[in-house]
Amino acid sequence: MNENNQLDVKELFNLAFQNQKKKNFKVAISQYKKLIDINPNLAIVYYNLGLIYEQLEETEVAKKNYKKSVKADPVFFHSYNNLGILLQKQGEKEKAIENFKKVIEINSQYINAYNNLGLVYSSLGHYKDAVNSFIKTLELEKDNPVAKKSLIYLLTYYSTNNNHPLIIANNNLKQIQKKFTFKDLLKINNLSYILKESYKIMNNYDHNFKNLEFIETQSYRRNTLDLNCVRHHEVFNNSNIIPKFCFNCFKIQIEPENVIDLIKLFFVFDRLELSKNNQRKCMVELRDEVSGLYKGIIYCSNVEEAKNILEDITPILNLNLKYKVSIKRGCSEFYKSFSNFNIVDKKDINFMDYPKKWEKIEQKVKIKKNFNTVKINNTVSGMSISDFLVINQWLNYAKEIGDQSYKQIGLETFNSQYISEKMLNQVEFRKKEFMY
Repeated sequence: MNENNQLDVKELFNLAFQNQKKKNFKVAISQYKKLIDINPNLAIVYYNLGLIYEQLEETEVAKKNYKKSVKADPVFFHSYNNLGILLQKQGEKEKAIENFKKVIEINSQYINAYNNLGLVYSSLGHYKDAVNSFIKTLELEKDNPVAKKSLIYLLTYYSTNNNHPLIIANNNLKQIQKKFTFKDLLKINNLSYILKESYKIMNNYDHNFKNLEFIETQSYRRNTLDLNCVRHHEVFNNSNIIPKFCFNCFKIQIEPENVIDLIKLFFVFDRLELSKNNQRKCMVELRDEVSGLYKGIIYCSNVEEAKNILEDITPILNLNLKYKVSIKRGCSEFYKSFSNFNIVDKKDINFMDYPKKWEKIEQKVKIKKNFNTVKINNTVSGMSISDFLVINQWLNYAKEIGDQSYKQIGLETFNSQYISEKMLNQVEFRKKEFMY
C-alpha cells in the first residue's frame, strides 16, 4: 500500500467513524466496506461494523464481523468480548465463556471480561466461579460497581468463606442476630443493636459503601422457583391480557403500620419456616398511583394455601407488630384494566377465570428470552449486605413521609439519593397516606 492509499484509509476511516457516532449507519457501513476493499485485514473496521449491526439488532451479521475482526488480528480482544456477550444473550453460554477467557488470555487486566465471566457463571449456577470472577475484578478496581453489586446480590443466596473483605463483612452481618432468640430478636433495643453493629461492620469494611449506587428497595426470601414476573408483565403490557400463570398467583399482603414494624416483619420472614418455602418479600411502595406504604408479601399458588399460611402466622404477627392484612390475586397493575381479577372468592359470581380466547393471543406475544437471568438458590437466612442496604432505603423513606418511628432505632443512616429522586412527585401523597 503506497503513502497516498494510506492517507485515503485514514481519511475514510475518520469519516466512517464520525458517521457511526452520528448514527448515520447506512453511510458508515458503506464507507467501512470501501475500507475493506482497500485493505481486508483491518480488525478495527470489522469491530466497528459489529457495533453498528448490534445497534441495528442484526445480531448474526454483528457476530460475523466480530469473527472477521479476530481473524484479521487474533489479539484484538474487544471483539472476543463483544462476541462473548452476544453468545451469552443467545444462550450459548459455554461458547461465551470461551470468548471471555480468550480476552483474559490476551489482556489479563481487562476488567469487563471478568465481570462478564461472573455474570455468565451466575446464570449457569456456577457460583464459586462467579465469586472468583467478581473478586478478580475488585482486585483490579476496588470500587467497580458492577462487580460489587453483583457479588452483593450473589451472596444473598450463596454462602462462601472466601477471605475477600466484602464476603467477610457479609458473613459477620449474619452472625449478629444469632445472639438472640426469635422472641428477643424483635424487641426494639435488640433491633437497634443489630442495625448499629451492622453499620459498624459495613463502615469498617469500606467507608465508601455509602456512595454505592444501590437502588434495590425490596428484600426477598426466595426459593428456586422462577415466578417469571418480567415475562408476565411484558405479556400484559404488549397485549393487555393477564397471563394464564397469574390466575393461580395469590398473595398474602401484610401492611405494617410504620417502618419499625416493617423491619420486624423482615426478621419474621427471614426466620419463617413454611412447608413449601414460599417466596416472600418486604418493601416500601414507590409505584405511582399504587396505595400503601410498607408491605410484606407471601406468594401462594392458590387461595386455600394463602388462607392456611395466614392462619398459621397470625399469632406471630399479632404478638410483634401492628398491621393490616389481606389476600390478593396477582399484581395490582392488572386491577385497573380488569377490576374483577382482584376477587379471590371463587364462589363470587364475578370471580374471573382465564378466558380461553386469550391463550392464542398469549402464545403469539413474542418475548425475548433473557439468558442473562441468574440461576437462583434458596435465600441464605440472616441479614446480608443487600438486606442492610435495603433497610437503609426504608429508613430514608420513613424520613421522607414523616414517619418518626425510625428514630427508635437511633441509627445514623446514610442518605439515599435514589429514594429522594423516586419520592419527588410522591411525598405529599405518601405523607397523607401515613397520616390517615
